[in-house]
Amino acid sequence: MPTQFDQAKPELGSRRLSIFDATMIVSGAIIGAGIFINPAESARYLSSSAQLLLVWVLAGGIAFLGGLCFAELGSLFIHSGGQYLYLKEAFAPWLGFLFGWTLFTTIQTGAIAAVAVTCARFLGSFVAFPEEATVVVAAAIIWFLSLINFLGIKPGSLVQNVFTILKLGALSSLILLGLYFSLFSPRNQISLGPLFPSQLDLSTLNAFGLALMPALFSYGGWQNLNFVAGEVKNPRRGLPIAIILGVSIVVVVYILTNWLYVVALPFETLRTSPRVAAEAIEALLGKKGSRLISLAIVISTFGITNVFILTGARVYQAMAREGAFLSLAARLHPRFQTPYLSIFFQSLWASGLLFSNTYGQLLQYVTFGDWIFFGLTSLALIALRKKYPSLPGVYRVWGFPFVPIIFSLISFTVVINVFISKPRQSLVGLAIILLGLPLYWLSQKKNKKEVQIGS
Repeated sequence: MPTQFDQAKPELGSRRLSIFDATMIVSGAIIGAGIFINPAESARYLSSSAQLLLVWVLAGGIAFLGGLCFAELGSLFIHSGGQYLYLKEAFAPWLGFLFGWTLFTTIQTGAIAAVAVTCARFLGSFVAFPEEATVVVAAAIIWFLSLINFLGIKPGSLVQNVFTILKLGALSSLILLGLYFSLFSPRNQISLGPLFPSQLDLSTLNAFGLALMPALFSYGGWQNLNFVAGEVKNPRRGLPIAIILGVSIVVVVYILTNWLYVVALPFETLRTSPRVAAEAIEALLGKKGSRLISLAIVISTFGITNVFILTGARVYQAMAREGAFLSLAARLHPRFQTPYLSIFFQSLWASGLLFSNTYGQLLQYVTFGDWIFFGLTSLALIALRKKYPSLPGVYRVWGFPFVPIIFSLISFTVVINVFISKPRQSLVGLAIILLGLPLYWLSQKKNKKEVQIGS
C-alpha cells in the first residue's frame, strides 16, 4: 500500500545527493557556533566537570533518538518537505501548514540571519570593516550562498561538503590537542569532580534540566536532511544511513570537544566563561590560539548558513506545490532545477529580519517551537506506522514504539521547561505560531474558490 507521496508528482529534478552528501548535510546542519559557547551555559547550572560531560552525553543520546525517528519518516516519505508532509499526513493539513509557517517566518529564516551575523562578526577578526557594516556583510553572505544554491543542488552540496569537512577537521584538531594535554602534559592535573550531586531533589533535577537545554539546542538540526529527501539517491536506504551516521559523528565530536574544555579550564572558570572555546585554547596555546577559534567559528557558521538556505527552500516549494504557500515558490528553474523563487523569498525575509534587527528576539520567542514540532513529529511516526504498517524497503526505527514515545516526552518536557523559565517570551512565540491558523483558513478559502471557478 504506497503512500500518497510515492505517486508521480512534480519533484525537484533528479536525485543527486549521495550518502556522503546527505551525511555532510546532517552533520553540517547540527554543528554551528553552539559548541564553542554553550558548554559554559550548561556548566552554570552544574557543580562539576563530570556533570557537564554527563549532560552532553545525555543530550547526544536524545539527539540520536530523534535522529532514529526522522530516519524512518524520511524513508517512508521520499519526497522533499520534511515535517510539513509528516504532520499533514498523520494529523491534519493545518498542522503541517503551521510547521511551514513557523519555519519560514522565524525558525529557518531567523537562524539564517543569526548565524550569518555571527559569521560576519568573527570574520571581522581577519578582514577589517566597521562594526556598523556587520549587517551588510551578513546580508552579503546570505545572498552569495543563495546564488550558489540557485545554481543547483550539487554546487550547494559541494559547498556544504567542503565546509562540513573543514569544521569537523577544526574540531578534531581541538580534540587531539585536548587528548594530548590530558595524556602527556604534567601541568594538567585533571579533576572532574563528582558525577552525581550529594543530594538528589527537585531543585537538583531542575538544574540538570536547565543544563540540558543549551546542549539540546546545540545538537538540533538533523531534520534538515528530511527537507531535501526528494533529492537524495535511493532515499529508503540512503537517508536513514546518513541521519544515523551524521548524528553519531556529531555526538562523538561534541563529547570530545567538551573533554577539551574540562582538560584546559578549571570548572569555576569554565562555568563563567563568555567564550569558553577561545579561553580553553588560550590556556593551552597562549593568545595566538584565540584566532584559531575565530577561524573555526567563521567556517562553522558559514557552512550552517549554507545548509539552512539549501534545505529550508525545499519545504516552502513543497508547500507551494500543494497550494499552502505562495504559488510562485513552487516554480523550478528550467536549467538548474532549483526552487529559485523559494530561495529568493527565504533570503529576502531573512535579510528583512537582519536589517530590522528582530531575528534575535524572534528566535528567543520560537526556539521552543522547534521542540513542539519535534514532539508532534515523533507522535506522527506512531500514527503513520499504524497507517502504513508493511511498506517494503522502509527503514524501521529500533525500539518502536518506545523510542518515539520517549523522544516526544523529552521534547514536550523541553517545551514546558522553556515556558516555566521564560513565560512571556514563550507566550509571544506561541502567538506567532498560532497566527498561521487564520492564514491557513484564508488560503483554503482562496483555493476552494479557484477550484470552483476552474470547474
